[in-house]
Amino acid sequence: MPEGAGITRLREAARSCEGCDLYREATQTVFGDGPEDARLFLVGEQPGDVEDREGEPFVGPAGRLLDQAH
Repeated sequence: MPEGAGITRLREAARSCEGCDLYREATQTVFGDGPEDARLFLVGEQPGDVEDREGEPFVGPAGRLLDQAH
């Protein structure tokens, strides 16, 4: 990924990434969501089965835990 390429190019690069074995069982890329200029962001270990099916981050058990912490 070239330095300064921006969020759009990063999202595209993630969609075609085969740098580790996670892509083999995934049905789609689960990329971040939210404002690009956020002061804080959370990074998950890897998408779970619920996130993979829905294509959205933190919608499974980890997301429910975060919702409770809100």
